[in-house]
Amino acid sequence: MTSSPLPLSVLDLVPVPSGTSAAQALEDALALAQEAERLGYLRYWVAEHHNMAALASSVPLAVLAAASQRTTTIRLGSGGVMLPNHAPLAVAEGYRLLSALAPGRVDLGLGRAPGTDGRTARALRGANAEEPFERQLAELLAFGTGTYPAGHPFAGTVAAPAGEGLFPPLWLLSSSGYGARVAAQTGQGLAFAWHINPDTAQARAAADLYRASFVPSAAFAAPRVLVAAGVVCAPTTAEAEELSLPLGLMFLRLTRGEIAPFPTVEEAQAYPYTPQEWAVADGLRRRTIIGDPAAVATRLLALAEGTAADELMLTMNIPDPALRRRALGLVMEAVQPAQQQPA
Repeated sequence: MTSSPLPLSVLDLVPVPSGTSAAQALEDALALAQEAERLGYLRYWVAEHHNMAALASSVPLAVLAAASQRTTTIRLGSGGVMLPNHAPLAVAEGYRLLSALAPGRVDLGLGRAPGTDGRTARALRGANAEEPFERQLAELLAFGTGTYPAGHPFAGTVAAPAGEGLFPPLWLLSSSGYGARVAAQTGQGLAFAWHINPDTAQARAAADLYRASFVPSAAFAAPRVLVAAGVVCAPTTAEAEELSLPLGLMFLRLTRGEIAPFPTVEEAQAYPYTPQEWAVADGLRRRTIIGDPAAVATRLLALAEGTAADELMLTMNIPDPALRRRALGLVMEAVQPAQQQPA
């Protein structure tokens, strides 16, 4: 685990609250990236999701290209590209191009989940449907770096734009040991999705497996573990609990296959939950760290310690974009001083 201060980063799902538009959500996303940069967050990543009216993050590369023109220092990346949905050459070219727009500050996070339901995944994947992930990853590395194994059928193909230093560092997303193993074998960064699988023991086991078997690469001389967590932070616990209510309703709708915008607080408060629905919604909502700044900082630092994380990446799905930006500041202000306090 890295020495303090613990780096903090941002994962944006680009929520589209009820009554707003995708255009407004994207403008809010760019404002969030700018605020994260101003506050000293290390990275701004965008997730890939499909067939969801609640989120406008179907093409992270488009959001990141726009963010590259609104920021100057924060690292920009996918969190991640769901590689089975894409041709490896297209991914290599897209992120080489992004690196040309934002030299030296691009990351390429990769996942093997679809980021959507099965039907939509089939529509996205086409000819990639049966391709093993590790073979796709090997092709992406070959296209991205221009280094092909002997006899490779695509040897000589140049991923445009051409030029040295344009292929970004790779991070493999994981919620289990599989991604940790592949990241270690190929010498990539590891991003554990604790916000999806909030099992600290599993996250620590994945990090330990990764570090123990890590093979250094040109991009990563040493292993590096990033842990992603969902956070809802407000000045008071009561307000944070209120702001987290839309998460429960959104998750409930997802379990039922419903396509709807991200609920507002008022919608979530007015929804007529049955006891069974509330149990599902509240259980899923509780995968998020919810509270006032001091409580959130305590839990985040405990998470970093428990998982041996080098860095934490926070996703803050609060419907009001101004309150989402406020949460970034509250967490940064609380976490950094807390690390200086004696144990």
